Amino acid sequence: MYLYPQNILHDLEFELILNEVLKLSVTNGGREKLKALKPMVEFNEINHQLKLVNEFLAVYQTDAHFPAMGIEPLSEAWVLLKVKNTTLTSELIVSIKVLVDVFNRLHHFVHQNELLPYSTSIFEAYGPNKEIPKEIDRIIDQHGMVKSSASKLLSSIRNEISKKKQSADRIFYRALKKYQKNNVLGEFAETVADNKRVLAVQSTYKGQVHGIIHGSSTKNSLVFVEPGECIDVNNEIASLEDDERKEVQRILKELTSYLSEFRDYLMAIEQIIFQVDFVHSKAFYAHKTNCSLPKLSTKPEIKIIEGLNPALLHFHKEKKKPVIPLNVELNAQKRILVISGPNAGGKSITLKTVGLFQAMIQAGLLIPANPKSVIGLFYKLMTDIGDAQSIENELSTYSSKLAKMEHFLNQADDRSLVLIDEFGSGSDPELGSALAQVFLKNLEKFKAFGIITTHYNSIKSLASELEFVGNASMRFNERTFSPEYVLQTGTPGSSYTFEVAVKSGIPQFMVNDAKELLDEKTVKIDRLLVQVQREKNKLNKARKKLFDKLENLEETKTSLESKIKETEAKLAKQTTLNEEMNAVLKWGRRFESIASSWLKDSSNKNKKAMIGRFVKMMKERSGEIKVEEKQERQKQKLANNKKLQKQLKEEVSVGDTVKLLSNNKRGSLQEIRKNKYLILLGANITTLVSRDQFVKVSR
Repeated sequence: MYLYPQNILHDLEFELILNEVLKLSVTNGGREKLKALKPMVEFNEINHQLKLVNEFLAVYQTDAHFPAMGIEPLSEAWVLLKVKNTTLTSELIVSIKVLVDVFNRLHHFVHQNELLPYSTSIFEAYGPNKEIPKEIDRIIDQHGMVKSSASKLLSSIRNEISKKKQSADRIFYRALKKYQKNNVLGEFAETVADNKRVLAVQSTYKGQVHGIIHGSSTKNSLVFVEPGECIDVNNEIASLEDDERKEVQRILKELTSYLSEFRDYLMAIEQIIFQVDFVHSKAFYAHKTNCSLPKLSTKPEIKIIEGLNPALLHFHKEKKKPVIPLNVELNAQKRILVISGPNAGGKSITLKTVGLFQAMIQAGLLIPANPKSVIGLFYKLMTDIGDAQSIENELSTYSSKLAKMEHFLNQADDRSLVLIDEFGSGSDPELGSALAQVFLKNLEKFKAFGIITTHYNSIKSLASELEFVGNASMRFNERTFSPEYVLQTGTPGSSYTFEVAVKSGIPQFMVNDAKELLDEKTVKIDRLLVQVQREKNKLNKARKKLFDKLENLEETKTSLESKIKETEAKLAKQTTLNEEMNAVLKWGRRFESIASSWLKDSSNKNKKAMIGRFVKMMKERSGEIKVEEKQERQKQKLANNKKLQKQLKEEVSVGDTVKLLSNNKRGSLQEIRKNKYLILLGANITTLVSRDQFVKVSR
């Protein structure tokens, strides 16, 4: 995405949001990916990233958690595994085992979770590996030590070391007791030096103890002596320990050689874990800030419903201040919105929120807004926010603004989103306003989209005249003279300069003097804007009351319709039961009549005739039941067919979960090619089918 100026992401608070996401990452590779995150322009890639994040978010919304994925940096291991006859440390090998274990758990979790059908694509190229951890476990224990069972020789050496150490302990204790009796040892009789047990001998008696001196105390009052009796056995232990080190080294070298064959696989699954962490961090942030996935449009358009600026959410969290939701729309009919109103009323925040949401979505981040919002695709994002005076280039604030205006006009097209704060300011109001009007006309002519804030009435007036430009204002409470931070589209707003001045403590006579200095036309226009806004506020209140009443009526209507349907269903059920009961009663009476005749008549001939009548009646009843069952099956078949036809006409899009009618297998819709649909089944099986061969599956 083309971004201008260079500090645009900082000005929009995108970097602040990114830092919050970074805090949630658990791998170095995931953090590096996040640090490099920038808004993109390729629709398929943006859509892919957003769908992954949205699926991960769905997992968090069920209170489930992803498996732990913290892994140690392994760049040193990858370099060493490339070198022949090299040996990895046991610590690096354990880190490789953790890497494979983490990958295996993630692979299992994603493939077993119904909420993550699209996310399985991350694992398409590589499956889990149980052999590598098994082989490492065979050789190295949980503390990173090579197991004695790793080889017969190592087991034998360690057994011998154990025996020799027991023997050395016995010899040492004998020497210790002997010299304790002679009173030549210090207050503490023994210590360890050079990894050997030594006697702490008083310096004055060191000549009386036979052995090797391994140093002395700080004040030289003690010398540390390895008893002569222990020298031979300690030398044998040292030799065995050297053999142990060599055998451990040989085993690690052999294991390293085994792992080197999997180097490419290991590096690849490390990148997959980084990718999962990258997506997981964005999803976890979305979960913490109640973000959602809006509808992504290929067209340049914006419709934000109940949007909450995430930077404000961050700053207001500690203060426990509410953030007012934003509703704003830019489309082909109204591409540019000119927002006016008092200072500190929320104009700049509105502008920044639009820019921040656009940058977040095109960077693959979800936004805190109603999921019915629509965010389109822009190739260029350009802003003029705040005082951009340049000391380096010796440009004044206004000169800097003019330089930006020139840049906008050179770059602006129908895929540009331009955000300009305090449009036309920084110079003589009349001259600056006149030039700003020319810029606005040209931005509209170039079909650019944008949000512009201003105090100039001439620009508000022009906005109402231009076909693709609209006015909007920030709502202001005239009773308390305080902003309400609510955007109202359709009408410009007053700056409430004099009202705010009086509220701030400026004497009324000074305000009146200021009014007299103004052109009468300017005062009238501002007065008119105040009146228009007042009327609009009244209309909004009246509309809200009507809307609430209508909503109550709709709820009542829905409730009544539900009760009517429920009553109709009960009546239909009762009618069916009545019909069934009537049929039972009818046949019951007929059977009862035959049974009564049977009991009264003693003639065998008549009884035989009655049996014939009974059999005939049974056949008739059986026939009726079959007809009823056939009718019920046909009725159910028609209902199922009607439902299927409705499902086949349902709109589908890339990423939807679908079900093949031929075998009921589920898959993910990957691509639409005119009248053919490419569906991914499982890890890497695809099939190309027509629309009448599958239905969309609701989650």
